[in-house]
Amino acid sequence: MNKRIILADDENLFREGLKRILIEFGEFEFVGEASNGKELLQVVRTTPEFELIILDLSMPVMDGITTLKELMSINAEMKVAILSSHYDPALIVKMIELGAASFFAKNEKPKELIEGLNTIINMGFHYSPFIIQLLRDKMIHGDRYTMASDLLSDREKEVLQKLCEQKTAKEIGKELFISSRTVEGHRNHLLEKTNSKNIAGLIIYAIENGIYKVEIDDLMQRIVSS
Repeated sequence: MNKRIILADDENLFREGLKRILIEFGEFEFVGEASNGKELLQVVRTTPEFELIILDLSMPVMDGITTLKELMSINAEMKVAILSSHYDPALIVKMIELGAASFFAKNEKPKELIEGLNTIINMGFHYSPFIIQLLRDKMIHGDRYTMASDLLSDREKEVLQKLCEQKTAKEIGKELFISSRTVEGHRNHLLEKTNSKNIAGLIIYAIENGIYKVEIDDLMQRIVSS
């Protein structure tokens, strides 16, 4: 079954080109599109079912940053992937903190973009090692990072590691021999125990407490290829 997507970008040729690529190679279906943030909000309100929004940042009438804030106020669980030509570290961190599920450059390779979008739909987010490192560098150390050994159970640490590896609840359940529902329960407990608002917070917590390690070789390869 095709994944239902809404696309917002003010460049008609780019929209058409992206739609063709994703429809041909990624089993996606576009159920709405907009040329600015104001149009997008209207499309979202009138489209009953969709799984993901692809959002550009530089748009007239209402830019992507303002639009993302509005989308999160409508539904904080909405999956929004930022696709922009402005691949700036500070901007990436800001958008993730505002609730974006991922951030892609417009010159991203189609295969990587398609894989990332599928990960968002299945998992709820897609953070490359580069983005994870940016989040870590941005984090101000504080009391919220109680020692993991005193806070989390061994099972919760296992689930957290798998979440950082961007695995779905079904995949985690299969590997740990527990149900997907149990995995979701652990995820909710992790959010509560670590005082995290989303997966980004959990990943930062895991990195800071040595539960999840970013492989430097993978990180450098990502930076060089981007």
